[in-house]
Amino acid sequence: MQKRKHSATLSVNGIVLLLVLVIFQSLAFAAGDSSMPGRAEKLRIVDLEGTPYQMGKVHGQTLKTEILDLLKRWKEDLAKTYRVTAEVFIQNLLKKTDFQPAIARWTPGLLDEVRGIADGAGVDFDTMYAYQLIDEIWAINDDLGLSKCTSIAAGKRNGNPAYVAQTLDIPTFYHGFQTVLRIRDKREDLETLVFTIPGVVAANGLNSRSVAVCVNAVTQLAYSPKGLPVAFVIRGILRQKSYEQAVKFLQDIQPAAPQNYVIGGPADAAAFERSAGKMSRFIPFEGAEFTYHTNHPLINDDFNPRFPETLKRREMTLEKYRTLCPRFNFLGQVLKDNAVAIDLASLKTLFQNRASGINNAETYGCTIMVLGENPELHISPGRPDEEPFQVLAFSPRSVR
Repeated sequence: MQKRKHSATLSVNGIVLLLVLVIFQSLAFAAGDSSMPGRAEKLRIVDLEGTPYQMGKVHGQTLKTEILDLLKRWKEDLAKTYRVTAEVFIQNLLKKTDFQPAIARWTPGLLDEVRGIADGAGVDFDTMYAYQLIDEIWAINDDLGLSKCTSIAAGKRNGNPAYVAQTLDIPTFYHGFQTVLRIRDKREDLETLVFTIPGVVAANGLNSRSVAVCVNAVTQLAYSPKGLPVAFVIRGILRQKSYEQAVKFLQDIQPAAPQNYVIGGPADAAAFERSAGKMSRFIPFEGAEFTYHTNHPLINDDFNPRFPETLKRREMTLEKYRTLCPRFNFLGQVLKDNAVAIDLASLKTLFQNRASGINNAETYGCTIMVLGENPELHISPGRPDEEPFQVLAFSPRSVR
């Protein structure tokens, strides 16, 4: 938008109008007005507080334009990919899955938050609910590929804090709307920074107790049509106040879509391949003080029945399949022993690498979560060699 040229003086009426606008904007932000999200260059930052429904409604109102645009793109992609209208696809998805009891049990209030998003954006609940199920749609259908995200994590070591980090790779129709939700829970004295897509409750995140989580799809593993969907698992983990509680939460739930969860705390970080029936920790080598992961199971053998069939049809062994991901192979060469330095600078360099495919056309953003007494979210809203990292911290009162 081009700026107008101003004369050297303003009329009295102009000054009055300007004052009115300033006062209105100040009151709107104080009241959590939905029309004015905070922005840091390309990154939308939305502050949420109150009941789950109230937070959802502010989310939906604040990002209504973005959500409606994305829903249109999403529906077009569903129709193109699955050769039925989006409305028929959503109806079929709801008929063959039953995730809501698990959501209500393990993440109480989040269904109300989705209702709030739907009402705030002026969208029906079924559509907004189905829109949350990105990984579930991939898992339930025929996506057994090796593409998508790359994660790296390290415990506190060599004078450096613990880290949880990833490139979040998703279809390009989602791009251009990078968003962080800053969620304040006064009752629990907890603040959370959630990186996401407008209208979706979570993609990854970090809380003020230094609990962090990133995820990688592993669609080759078994899923459950009655489990807890990935976006809700993420939010459930981010409600925990310690690394140990977060790992226990992941162990205790019945998940829906299979996923590799990288969980970190002030001192520790680990990668867990979580399928419908099994949770397995991946350690790159004996005694490793860090971990990494891409998009194929490395230790969990609770497979989607279609996966062994696919390997047999291709006349391929599991061992051969595991060698096909260039991103994983690259990390294995670079992070080969505990002598390697893992700090903020080295992580940024790794994620900026294009030759390995870690940084690619589907990279929606890159997040590096610095854990410890003063946790921080370092975030590039796009490809990390193109979009500068921004740093988001927590209110001093929320950090314990």
